[in-house]
Amino acid sequence: MVSLNCPPIPADWETNFVARETIASHMPYKEFAGKLELSPNDKHQYRLIRLPNNMIVVCVQDKDAKQAAAVLTVNVGCFADPPELLGLAHFLEHMLFRGSAKYPKENDFEDYIASNSGENNAITDSLETYYFFKVDNNALEGTLDRLSCFLTDPLMDADCTDRELNAVDSEFKSKLQSDSRRSFVILKSATNQRHAFSKFGTGNNKTLRESAKKHGLDLREELLKFHRKYYSSDIMKLIVVGNHSLDQLSEWAVSMFSGVESKGNTKPIEHSHPLGQNELGRVLRYESVGKHNQLKFVFAIPEVKSTYKQNPYMYICSLLGRSDEGSLLLYLKRLGLATSILSYYYGLDYDNFNLFIIHVYATPEGIGRYSEIAHALFAYLQMLTETGPQKWYHDELRTICEIDYRFFVQLDAEDWRDIILSNIHNEFLEPEHVIYKLRSINLFDPQLISKQLQYLTPTNYTLLIQTKKHKDVECSSKEEFYGIKYDLRDLPSSLTSDMVIDRDLVAKFHMPAPNAYLPKSLSVDKPENTSAVVVATEPTLLWMNDKLEVWFKRDDQFFVPRGSINLSFNVPEILQTPRNYVTALLYTWYVEDVLRREFYSARLASLYFKVYLGDAKITITTSGLNDKLSNLVCDIAKRLKNLTIDSLIFDMQKISLDDGYTNIIYDRALDQASYHLSCLNDAPGWHYSMVAKEVNSLTISDLQTFADHLFEKTYVKMIMAGNFYEQDALDLAKQIEDIIDYIPLPIHMRTTSVVQLFDPGYYIFQSPIADKDCKDNAIICQFQCTLGVDKFQNSVRFLLMKILNEPYYDQLRTKEQLGYIVYVTARELVQAKGYLCFEIQGEYNPVYLTMRIDKFLQDFRQTLLDYDQAKLDTTIKSLVDSWKEDFKSIYQEANNFWSSISSNTYEFEYLQKKIEATSKITKDDLLVFWDKYINPKTAANYTRVDYQMWSSTTYFPDKQAMQTYSYGTVALHNCLVKDGLTAVSLAEAAAIVSNIQEDGSVDALLERVKEMCIQRSNGEELFEKMSGEKSKVRLALEMCISEKSNTFEFVSTNDEKYQAIGMTHLSNGCWIINDANLFKATQSLSGQIMPTRKLVPKFDL
Repeated sequence: MVSLNCPPIPADWETNFVARETIASHMPYKEFAGKLELSPNDKHQYRLIRLPNNMIVVCVQDKDAKQAAAVLTVNVGCFADPPELLGLAHFLEHMLFRGSAKYPKENDFEDYIASNSGENNAITDSLETYYFFKVDNNALEGTLDRLSCFLTDPLMDADCTDRELNAVDSEFKSKLQSDSRRSFVILKSATNQRHAFSKFGTGNNKTLRESAKKHGLDLREELLKFHRKYYSSDIMKLIVVGNHSLDQLSEWAVSMFSGVESKGNTKPIEHSHPLGQNELGRVLRYESVGKHNQLKFVFAIPEVKSTYKQNPYMYICSLLGRSDEGSLLLYLKRLGLATSILSYYYGLDYDNFNLFIIHVYATPEGIGRYSEIAHALFAYLQMLTETGPQKWYHDELRTICEIDYRFFVQLDAEDWRDIILSNIHNEFLEPEHVIYKLRSINLFDPQLISKQLQYLTPTNYTLLIQTKKHKDVECSSKEEFYGIKYDLRDLPSSLTSDMVIDRDLVAKFHMPAPNAYLPKSLSVDKPENTSAVVVATEPTLLWMNDKLEVWFKRDDQFFVPRGSINLSFNVPEILQTPRNYVTALLYTWYVEDVLRREFYSARLASLYFKVYLGDAKITITTSGLNDKLSNLVCDIAKRLKNLTIDSLIFDMQKISLDDGYTNIIYDRALDQASYHLSCLNDAPGWHYSMVAKEVNSLTISDLQTFADHLFEKTYVKMIMAGNFYEQDALDLAKQIEDIIDYIPLPIHMRTTSVVQLFDPGYYIFQSPIADKDCKDNAIICQFQCTLGVDKFQNSVRFLLMKILNEPYYDQLRTKEQLGYIVYVTARELVQAKGYLCFEIQGEYNPVYLTMRIDKFLQDFRQTLLDYDQAKLDTTIKSLVDSWKEDFKSIYQEANNFWSSISSNTYEFEYLQKKIEATSKITKDDLLVFWDKYINPKTAANYTRVDYQMWSSTTYFPDKQAMQTYSYGTVALHNCLVKDGLTAVSLAEAAAIVSNIQEDGSVDALLERVKEMCIQRSNGEELFEKMSGEKSKVRLALEMCISEKSNTFEFVSTNDEKYQAIGMTHLSNGCWIINDANLFKATQSLSGQIMPTRKLVPKFDL
């Protein structure tokens, strides 16, 4: 590895900080009196302060914000974990949410957040731990106070500690099969195992509970010890954002957080590099779960924090990512070896070291020819070295950064996590740059760029190769925690010290041409008195005929040289057959690949575009600086109209599409359930099993024919919004019409979204998880309710979701520990039925999870009855306030209008109607809704679909067993097995609960369990576990007893139809769906979406 230089002197955070005193409490603090570097377009007010305990606070006043936010970051993470308790920092992050001396209620923080229409999250990284929340402005003071108590007096209740450790373990298990997480973890195996970088940071039962027991440690005491040792105010930063005055924000920050103890700089420092001489020059091959083919060239580089003013790697990364003539990627694509390249340094906060990664997304062919990719990469880097840093290219990058800085896009509250926290712990960051980090790139330093290129050499890297199965290499080693199979060995010397740079290859590469998409004009027609401008609340329909409609919205509130142009092409044939659909999907993937290559310069010029398939439409969305945006749209349209399919790109995208369908079975269990349920809800909703088989038979001729005829007959919708004039929109529409040259699609052929409307009944779809290594099950209980056109009922449904989420999470995740992923969602379908969904992913079988959801829902009606009216009023007000949040950019405004246009509703006043409806909701309305749709005892048209995903590690009863045994028996069986009675059968579980009465005793049933346990060698230990007050077996027995009292059956009027298509009828009236397509054929459809208004264009051209 190239030797590391000593870092420069840290920035001065003492000078220019002057003494101040809060107005109300007269508490001291220091304020930065220098000039913060701010965009002239930034409407926020800032104050940078340091508390007496050295905590740095950034106060941000956003006068127009309806919601407030805060981010607390502590400059300590898993690097500080003691070796005998890996994951302790992450475990502490979990525990701090579980109550404090001032707020002892275990779920107080989440409950307070939820009651004020907020959300919160936390992340433990290598060197930082982040705590974030967003909440109604009126609740900012209360939430900040609760957050400060995390730092001063956390409870760490012993009982809660034990339960929350299960949550950490569930979080770990939920990502065992995630290839992105496994790629992150395996890199650690390639580094120095004595370096903190190699630590396992998530933690699990083995590294925490079992290891603590092994070493005779009290986990609660170790958490408190870690908190006392590292949680020092000196390494904490706080950002507070709200519509309150800077004086008020400062008052709260100083009064609440000055009490955090100062212990000095407790941040752990690593002085060595994780990639030393012993770790360089090696290749680590590892197996992926899904079909992924990736190469990572990992270079050992020095710290990068001190170079933030020059940002040399932005220059290098920009060139490595290019796909135009003379680029590395285009060369590899033409050989069929790679599809894209991404480069980045690993993190900003590392001291004394960093890693630079060149990430090549390879083809299967590229994995086998990785040495060719390596030679091409180093030839390209040699070209950059010999050419030397080019000021003209740096100036192009800097120009765009300067424009983005000058015409700053206003931020939502949560965006402050990214814009400030990415650098706030950088000790080299000067105070005046804390907001904008000097615009990303500023000073041109050719020597520094050249110096960084010197680290990117064949003798200073390690190579990681990921694919599902490696040829000629046996991955016999296994990573300790995720079980990743890998092989680690030295690279051949021809790829390291003896590499010979191919001069002919170097000659093939060159710098790009000047960027033709850089704006020439940044003029904005801004009125002198912007406050007097009346902001239009909807776009104008300029022109409409049988071929297209043109919508326009001039920027009348942001006054920046930006805009957004979206178009959609309605092609109903796309959804006629699975083959048509997959051909259209491959077309959009192919087009995206071509456009990324040919218009890479446009992206660098802050012009963004996407082509995608949605319903029966091909949609193009573009946004960015408006000067060349119309040109870009025309260029894209020309490219789509005159598309000649290249065989190499076709083959690569076809493989990628096939891999994408294959990888669905490796998604986490809940994502699979959500996907399958969407296929059931949508019409036609082609399942991947139907469309995937069409991929392999597609030929280049098929795609060329599709492309040639795609736009022959269509209907176009377009919106132009931003720094434009009406004539610009009309001119562009005419150009599009001429370029595409199409005949009109008759109105009766134009299609909109259509969904299934299920007949009343209780339906269950059960699906085994194909990935044999997936240990989690998943359940989504979907209640069909409310017509989309009924704004009031839809608003009640959404409000209920907001009210439900926290208690649902608290009961089933925090208290019962059913899984890490537990939440309620309110899925809304335009002008069709809306859904309320209850979701869990965890290790218990889907039947047990379902019954626990049902028990929660049964109890929650009483919760609604007892719901405090003042709390309901607060929840409604904060929810309504959050919807009143003004658009922060022309992009947000345009996307909002576009969703109404593309969906065919044209309901631009939708949000206002939603606000009006929600404001009128009473507690009685919630109860009426609950009894009408959710309560099976009162809902006349009870309509529910449960989608269950069964892990291969969980016993999956067949249909006959599901008919024979009750739900309670199936749930009990799972609990008995998980608690140690591994050989117990369903029949034996049924015997335990046979002949029980409605008022049966759980203790009596436990005696039957005891009889079964004592037949085992460790029977007493097993029974003690099963008979505990909070044991899952006890809960399952309670559910078996309560089953007896549920005398109602779920009634369906389609029994004969369902029997005819082979559906399985359960004793309680539920139907198990065996074939989704046959079931959907028995149900009705929602019909086409109709406009909510008459469309009258402004001009008759």
